[in-house]
Amino acid sequence: MEHEGIPSVPSVDIHALAALVNQINMMNQSSTNKGQSNPALDPVSPYFLHPGENPGSAIVAVKLVGSNFQQWERDMWRALKSKNKLKFVDGSIQRPSEDDVLFEAWDHCNTYIASWINHSLSPEIAQSVMWINSAEELWKELKHRYSHGDMYRIAELEEELFATKQGDASVTAYYTKLKSIWEELKNLRPIPNCSRCVEKCTCEVNIMRGYKEKSRTVRLLRGLNEQFSTVRSQIMLMEPLPMVDVAFASLLQQER
Repeated sequence: MEHEGIPSVPSVDIHALAALVNQINMMNQSSTNKGQSNPALDPVSPYFLHPGENPGSAIVAVKLVGSNFQQWERDMWRALKSKNKLKFVDGSIQRPSEDDVLFEAWDHCNTYIASWINHSLSPEIAQSVMWINSAEELWKELKHRYSHGDMYRIAELEEELFATKQGDASVTAYYTKLKSIWEELKNLRPIPNCSRCVEKCTCEVNIMRGYKEKSRTVRLLRGLNEQFSTVRSQIMLMEPLPMVDVAFASLLQQER
């Protein structure tokens, strides 16, 4: 019954409305599935390239000139990892066949990565590798060429390590200097991961890591100025000897 002044509400076909809603849901689901089936559209996939990416840009500040390979490799490794592209240079993602559905996405990413690497090389080095199109082959070629001086670099770093003293530097600056040397030595001469112990490593590998950590703590303490002789003696008498970062925290507190 209609009331005076109030328009009547047209009847709604519930079945037609339900069919329309179902059709919209199916269209959304279809669109989602298409995005999921194409790894180049999935932000968590290594095949994904952000629209703002540019193959003509340099993704690291340092350029490889030959003698700085370790620094360049570390910076480039971090940059590629941040872009989820390491698998293209470490061999985890192999070149698919040209009839593979992933080939176009792989080729697109490979071109970008090879371009990024080339833009981080000195002109002379870039000229010598300009015909290498595979990012993986390019990475291996550069490593093969410029990592052979590792033994000489290790000797240099060890000499620098034992010659480093606090002197006029603050505890933080002194520790930072030691830390940079330790990190480069770790990269040049890493301790392998244990493959035998299931939960907690208790074999020789873990013992080696313990020896290295203790030697770092001792090296930090021995290079300190005499004003830290008391706290140095206190730390050296601790059993077990604390980790180097714990010792640094104690020294920093003493300095303040």
